[in-house]
Amino acid sequence: MSIPLPGTYRLRNVRFPNQLLDLRGGGIQPSTPVCGVTASQSVQWTMQVVDARNKIVRLINVASGTFAQGAGYQSGAGIVGNPAGNAALLKVVPRNNLGEYAFQTTDGKFACSLADAKDNTQVTPQKVDANDSKQGWIFCPV
Repeated sequence: MSIPLPGTYRLRNVRFPNQLLDLRGGGIQPSTPVCGVTASQSVQWTMQVVDARNKIVRLINVASGTFAQGAGYQSGAGIVGNPAGNAALLKVVPRNNLGEYAFQTTDGKFACSLADAKDNTQVTPQKVDANDSKQGWIFCPV
């Protein structure tokens, strides 16, 4: 299965459909946590395809211009926004349900996961689990 086209999206969590991917407080400083929120002005992300064949992308927050990336991509370490010089690569992997995707590390070991539905819960890398809907994301075009 292919990945969504490059473009600007709101990214909605599968398990917690009221939670959209965002930078905490709309922050633009390096290392601002990437989290789930119900409403914000900066919930739009541009997906930049780096390698279509291998489904490798970058996620860029439209409001701040910062890139989503992990802190060394260790299980439980939070995903943060950082400047372009630190742009991280992610792999977009289709899930079992049509229209659902996981953002994984390029080696496929970890996936971006949202632990709960509370506003400002930081997204963390967790061991890939195809049955965990907290690791699922839906691209909502803007």
